[in-house]
Amino acid sequence: MRRLLLAISVSGVLLLATWVQAPAAPARDVVAPSAADVASAEQTAQSVTPVARQIDEEAERLRLRLATQTPFTAPVRDPFRFRATRGTDPFSAGSAEKEPVPVVLRTPVSPAVVVPTLVGVTEDAVAGVVTRTAILSMGDDMAIVKIGQVFSRFVVQSIGATAVELVDVTSPNRAVTTITIR
Repeated sequence: MRRLLLAISVSGVLLLATWVQAPAAPARDVVAPSAADVASAEQTAQSVTPVARQIDEEAERLRLRLATQTPFTAPVRDPFRFRATRGTDPFSAGSAEKEPVPVVLRTPVSPAVVVPTLVGVTEDAVAGVVTRTAILSMGDDMAIVKIGQVFSRFVVQSIGATAVELVDVTSPNRAVTTITIR
């Protein structure tokens, strides 16, 4: 254990000494550009000049286009006021002459009854007595039910080999629905 601590200590001291003795920034050598580098830089600058001129011309054209202001046009409709036109007052004498718009009342439509889907039927024979269970699903819900159990708003009345009879407990006449395996 002492050797390990000694090795770690010596390594740490060497690392610290190296860090302290190292220069703050690497030394840079000043190198003069060669004639070929200067020539290629001038050639690049000359080839970019026409493109820069085109960009400046396009920017000036857009600046002039934005400087011309289009006249303000009043909106045709006001989404915050429910009047036929903007200039009319609903309480003026002229508004009494208009015919009232007939109101059509619609009777509410009752939502469609959502019936579970029969996924499967299982049978279990114990001492000669066969007990059936049904696997029902509706939307994201799934349940394994026996006769007399409730699933959603339905009570299981009977389970056959390929069909299940369900009683809707929310309907006034307790409607019976038969579903089969699909």
